[in-house]
Amino acid sequence: MQDDIRLDRLWSRLVWPILWPVLFAQAILVVLCLVVGGMLWSMMPAHASWGATFWLLLALLLGSSLNVAVFLTLLRQRLRGIQRDVNDALAGIEAWLARHQRPQPGDKLPLPRRLSALAEACQALVEGWQRDLEESRAAERRLAGDLQARNGQLERLEAGRVRAREESRLKSGYLSHLQQSLAPLMGSLSEVLESDALRQCGGDRDHAALLALRERLADAVVLLENLGETAGTSAAPSRPLPYGKGRVLIVDDGPVNLTLARQVLERQGLDVETATSGEEALSRLEGAPFDLVLMDIFMPGMDGVETSRHWRDREAEGAARQRSILVALTANASDEDRRRFRQAGMDDFLAKPYRPQSLVDLVRRWLPGAMAPGPA
Repeated sequence: MQDDIRLDRLWSRLVWPILWPVLFAQAILVVLCLVVGGMLWSMMPAHASWGATFWLLLALLLGSSLNVAVFLTLLRQRLRGIQRDVNDALAGIEAWLARHQRPQPGDKLPLPRRLSALAEACQALVEGWQRDLEESRAAERRLAGDLQARNGQLERLEAGRVRAREESRLKSGYLSHLQQSLAPLMGSLSEVLESDALRQCGGDRDHAALLALRERLADAVVLLENLGETAGTSAAPSRPLPYGKGRVLIVDDGPVNLTLARQVLERQGLDVETATSGEEALSRLEGAPFDLVLMDIFMPGMDGVETSRHWRDREAEGAARQRSILVALTANASDEDRRRFRQAGMDDFLAKPYRPQSLVDLVRRWLPGAMAPGPA
């Protein structure tokens, strides 16, 4: 069936367009010969012979041969035109294969081998496309699986975030409850310390123990307040401001309060160092001088007052050393305590429990050029 279709196309596109004019000319020639023969027989029947018939047949044969020659010439020209079109099409296919980095058979090969080579190259290209398509589909399936896994992870993270938020809310409630519980306890302890009954019945040892207890309770209140503020602002941490020039030393035996105070001041751009005892604070005098020293009063071993006294003595020994500003951190700020602080060489005090903004305001008051103006 396919061969019949190809023959019909060859006949209709190649042979028939040049055959029908030749057949038409052949028919005219035959009719013309018949007319001439008939006229000769009618006009001169006596002289008509086999010679006249021979010449008529010869003329008909020559005319037919001429028509066949014309037909073959036209057919050859048409075949050459078709061959040029085929060569141009094959050259286009080869150029297209060259752009896809496929080997070219070359135009020197015979047409059948050239067509076979082009067919093999096209088949190899199609197979390569099929492999690429399969790889793309496999990659798509992998991406779909990864996306599904990512969605599962996002759902788990979202669930974890919700749980963390709920836990944070519960912890904030616990911290608020502890603050409310410690506030009346601090008030009651202050009333006991200021009462006449303690002065009459209690000794100096009991009074000192109560003062130390109030100091520790004040540290706990500071810790609770700072933890509450840190939990509320942990999602958006502050950047250090570019104004810091002053050096600050924080002396406190409580690591949590020490860390929180350091974070507050470092967010203001200050150069902050820490010490956990009076002896460690005095050893820092050997390095670069400090502009401000925040000194906790109640510390094991050398307390804040004794440390401040030794600090001033060492500053007096070195004439070139600048004088640091000493600030007491204490929950006991009575008139007698303030007098002791001044006698030890301290310049100011910050009553516990204090809020981070109070600490920032104090540093800004003593080091106005080292921090940015405005709230913390």
